[in-house]
Amino acid sequence: MKEAWQQTRQTLHRWVHLTLVGYGLIQLLGYLDDQTVRQLCCHSPWRKDNPTTAGQIRKGLLLIFHHVPVRQWWNRKCRKFEPPNWRGSE
Repeated sequence: MKEAWQQTRQTLHRWVHLTLVGYGLIQLLGYLDDQTVRQLCCHSPWRKDNPTTAGQIRKGLLLIFHHVPVRQWWNRKCRKFEPPNWRGSE
């Protein structure tokens, strides 16, 4: 946040919204009592009873999505977020 003053207002708003959506999604998954969510927490078997916490869910999601190059999907020319083959799927 200390470099936030260098960003445009629109960029700062986008960053805050994406951060809050990510935080909210992980918190909601923590309250969901589902087998799929519990499988996200299986990466640390040494923990007692393998609790389902937001931090454990986050680590599980990072293990799944660590290879996805999300930063490369930002198109600087038109200033839009477009995954690969985005226009080809329309």
